[in-house]
Amino acid sequence: MSKKEAYIEKAQAKIDEQAAKIDGLKAKVKGKIADQKIEVHEHIDKMELQLKTAKSHLAEIVGSAENTWEDLTKRFDVLSDDLTSSVKKFFKK
Repeated sequence: MSKKEAYIEKAQAKIDEQAAKIDGLKAKVKGKIADQKIEVHEHIDKMELQLKTAKSHLAEIVGSAENTWEDLTKRFDVLSDDLTSSVKKFFKK
């Protein structure tokens, strides 16, 4: 093997090594993206449940008697605040 051939072989090995590192980095990023997607879907599911609960409670208020609706507002206010907090937290990420 000539000196030139040995140099080319060494250079190719360096390129191959760096390509392998880049491939490893791509795999790590894919894993992190997948984890983030899972986290996002879980958070959205939680917010949708909170929204459903708030809507249900609002329906109770709408259907309540004139003299009892104010008693139901405290729970709705808490549900609404929790939902607002969840949405803000989600968009701060």
